[in-house]
Parts: sequence; C-alpha cells; structure tokens
Amino acid sequence: MTAAEPVDYSLSYDPAWLRLAEPAARDPLSEAELSRIWEGQAFPPEALTTADGRPVRVVLPGRLNTGPGPDFRDAIIGLDGEERGGDIELHVRASSFQAHGHNSDPAYDRLVLHVVYLADGGTDTRLKSGGSVPVAAFAPWLARRTADIAGWLAAPALWQEPCRDAEARLGGDAIALALGAAGQERFAVRTARVAADIAGLGTEAALWRALFESLGVGGDRGGFRRLAVAFPPTLARLTAGLQRDVAREALASALLGVAGLGEPPQELRDGLPAPIRPALVRTGRPLNWPDRRLRAFAALWSRAGGDLAGYAAESVRQAGSAKALVAAWQAPADTGPALLGPERAQELLVNAVLPFVAASAELRPPAESLLAELRPAGAYGKTAFLEANLRRPDGKRRVSSALEQQGLLAMLSEWCRRGGCGRCPLS
Repeated sequence: MTAAEPVDYSLSYDPAWLRLAEPAARDPLSEAELSRIWEGQAFPPEALTTADGRPVRVVLPGRLNTGPGPDFRDAIIGLDGEERGGDIELHVRASSFQAHGHNSDPAYDRLVLHVVYLADGGTDTRLKSGGSVPVAAFAPWLARRTADIAGWLAAPALWQEPCRDAEARLGGDAIALALGAAGQERFAVRTARVAADIAGLGTEAALWRALFESLGVGGDRGGFRRLAVAFPPTLARLTAGLQRDVAREALASALLGVAGLGEPPQELRDGLPAPIRPALVRTGRPLNWPDRRLRAFAALWSRAGGDLAGYAAESVRQAGSAKALVAAWQAPADTGPALLGPERAQELLVNAVLPFVAASAELRPPAESLLAELRPAGAYGKTAFLEANLRRPDGKRRVSSALEQQGLLAMLSEWCRRGGCGRCPLS
C-alpha cells in the first residue's frame, strides 16, 4: 500500500443505512467507524485475523457500496497463501449478519470475507447459496489496544483509489478522453453483439430481444430475456387486421398474459404460448413495474406500424438532435405519468436502438454521433463511487454525455471489478 493524502469522506462516509442496529455502548466502535477504518486501511496488517487465527492480507479493500447489498464490492484478500476476490460485509458483531437477514439474501453470495469487531457467531458465516466465508475479527488484537481505534480514525488514510486524484495528475481533458474511449469500446462491443444476433436470428428478432433486455434494466432483466424468447416478434402479427388502437391494446394484453401478469385477450389466446414460469417479477415502485414497460413496448410497436427495425433506422436518419431522437422513443400514457419517459427512453436508445442501428455501416456514424450528443442519465448506483472520485474541482459532475457515462460502466466492468485498481487508464 502506498501513502496517500487524507481522504475527504464527505461523499461516501456514514450513509444512513450504516447506522442501522448500532452496537451497544460497550462496543468500542460503530459500524460506520468500522467502515471508515476498512476503507482507509488505517490499521496494521497484523490487526486482522480470521476467527480461527489465520492472518488476512488485504490486497484491495474494495469499493464502498452506498446502496443495498455488501458494504464493499470487488475486494481482493490474501488468505492461506492464495488471493481471493469478492465482496466484503462489515458488522460490529458477526451475529448481526443473520439478525439483518443477510443469510437469506442472494446479494451476499459473492462475499469473500465477513469483517467484524467481535466474532460472536462462529468462525464462518453461512450464505444463502449454501456456502460460507470466513469471519475476520479485530477484537483479539484489540483486546488491550482499544485506545488505538481513536488513532486509526484520526490517521490519514494509507490507501485510496488512484482515480480520486486523477484530476490533479491527469487533468480534465485526459479524463474526458479516457472515458470517451472506454465508452466507444463498450458501444462497439454491444454493436458487435447485436450484429451477431442479426446474423443468427434475423433483423427483427435481434432488435426485439435487445429492446426487451433494455426494458428489463433496473427490474427483472432475466425475466424480460425469457419473455423475448417465449414471445417472438412473429406473435405480434396475430394482431394484424385489428384497428390500430385495438391492436396495441391486444399486443399489450398478450405480452402481459405470456409474462404471467394477466389474462391474454380472448381473440389471441389460441395462438399464444403458456405463460413463462416463473412470471415476471414486480419490483420497486408501481411506476417501474413490468406491466407499464410492456405497455410502453406495445405503444412503440404500434407507432412503428409493426416495423420496429425500420422505425429505429428512420428515427436515427431523421433525428435533427439527440433530444428529438429521445422524443421519438418516449411512450406517453393516456393519463398520468408517461409509460416511457425521457430517461427510460434514453436507456432504450443507448442499450438497444443505437447499437442495432450502428450494426449497419451506413448508419454507424450518425448513431455514434448521437450517442456522444445524448446527455448522461442520472448517476447509476454501481458507478456512484466513480462519479464521486471524478467530480470536477468545483464539485460538479464529471460526465457530460451518455458516451462518457458508458465509459464509466466500461471502467467498472473492465478494471474496478477485476482487481485493476492502480492499473486502469485513470490510475
């Protein structure tokens, strides 16, 4: 580990969820303090051992997770002579893992270590998957050193993610170039994947599947993938001959029926497959339920006259601006909030429409140009740490386009999640 300047934890330290189930007064530190100690690695290596006495070497402490799930993501530790990668969960007492219900949550199945002050629940922590991870505790070493905790909290961090000072080392222009290049590479990979689907499935089915997968982002993504296979575009033709509004409603009802979320329309029932099992899952707020997303898809299909591939290509050809393109893929509701508002429409464009259109050599340049022109979406939870680390000197957000935001996702996937901290283009 290399020395680092004192870290400003104002963007990442002490989120509200860390203060849940705070320890009793007899414990020498809180979960929030334990998180700060772990993030800054301001403790001697010998201070942390497994509950059965094995030394633990921290190669990378991981990234602080400010959302649900493990406290730190994509850490690397050394144990028993080998390096292991995964997530880290922190508790003052090991028994809190089960008390908080984490043992029944698959989000914790990637844990590589359960770091605690006191190992009061055995030497290992059981996971939902049936596996287990070792418990590593500070208490044995601190039995006569509780005063050291105050020193750890007051000391400058001994480690920090190199991208935290990328502005000072590289400058804003270099950061923008790195994010843009990473975004272009991510877009090229996605375009190649869609092109392969076009070759294997045909143009119509390739776009159909890409759109369904994009509609599943932030929800039951796997369920949307299964639905795209169970309900191919050929089934949409069952509505041929119906008046436009009737056809749109019939397609929406048919999709909901095959998704396991409702009864299919009587006039199409005989031509539809059985509902998928398990059915699509309704998660989050009702405005984000799959019901609304499928109705939005039916509205777009109706607007395209049943030719989504042609509509996609023409919308890019005719787009006078990125804003106009986003408008072309929104889906208003008869009443109330839109079925597909500007932000969700932009996700559809970035993840499905533009890669599909860019698979055509003729339309690749305008597709890439529009991607660079699109404004970034709201910050994603999984890249929040990068957004915080790369803030401009005036505190404003770094990314200025959807392309650069794709670059953040590429950095996360190619470097942050693969132990590449210190070797990526921003290091």
